Amino acid sequence: MAKPINLERRNQIVQYVLAKGSVTVSELAKNFDVSMVTMRKDLDYLTSNNLLEKGHGIVNIAKSYTENSFSLKEEKNLKAKTLIAKKAAGLIRENNVVFLDSGSTTLQLAKILSVRDDIIIVSNSAIIGANLYNASCQILITGGELRKKSLSYVGPWTHMAIEQIKIDIAFLSCSGFQEKGPSIDSFRELSIKQDIIKKADTNILLADTSKFQRRSLYRYADFYNFSAFVTERALHDEELEKYADLKSITIC
Repeated sequence: MAKPINLERRNQIVQYVLAKGSVTVSELAKNFDVSMVTMRKDLDYLTSNNLLEKGHGIVNIAKSYTENSFSLKEEKNLKAKTLIAKKAAGLIRENNVVFLDSGSTTLQLAKILSVRDDIIIVSNSAIIGANLYNASCQILITGGELRKKSLSYVGPWTHMAIEQIKIDIAFLSCSGFQEKGPSIDSFRELSIKQDIIKKADTNILLADTSKFQRRSLYRYADFYNFSAFVTERALHDEELEKYADLKSITIC
C-alpha cells in the first residue's frame, strides 16, 4: 500500500529552502529524514506547482513564487510600513508571547523583533518564518496548508495550533477598511484572524493610511476588538468622521 502524501513536510521543505536560499537534494533528504526517492517525489510536486526550481542536484525557490503579489505588497509604501513597525515594536513587553499574522507590515515588524531574545514570536506566515530563521528569540510557526498568494498558513492545522497557544499580544494586518472595521480579500484567512483575536489578550491593528482607499470584501473584526491602531501619521478629520468607531481605540 502506498504511503500517504505528507503535505506538512512539503510545506516545511518550501520554508527550509526559503531560509537557506539554495540547497542540495541530499541535504533536504537528510534534514527531513526521508529517502532520496521520497524527496525527489516531493520536489517533483513542488516544482510542478512553481514553488521550487531544481537543476543539477540544487534546489532553489522558484522566481514565480517570490515574484507574486506578496512581494509587490512588501515593496509598496515600504517607508510607511517600516515606521509603523518601529512604533509597534515599542508596545511589546519583556517575556511577551507575540503573534504576527501574515502581512507585509507585520513582516517589517518581524525583522525589527529578530534581535530580541526576551520574547516568543508565533506566526502563521511562511515568509516571516523564513526571515526569522536566525533570530535571537524563540520562533513558533503554526504550519498548515500554505496559501501561495499570501505565503500564509490556513486550514484545520493552523486553527489547531492557534487554539493551543497563549498569546499576550497580537499584531494583525488588513487589505482595506469597511466603515466598522478592517477587511481582507481572502475568505480562507478570515477565520484565522478571528481565532487570533479571540486568543490574544491584546490585539493591535497595523495598517498604513493607503488602506483607507481600499474596501476589501470580508470584514474580519470591528475596530473595538483592538486596543490600538498603529499607522504612519495622524489621521485627518474626514478619515475619523468616515471611520467613526476608530475613535474608540488608541491611535498611534
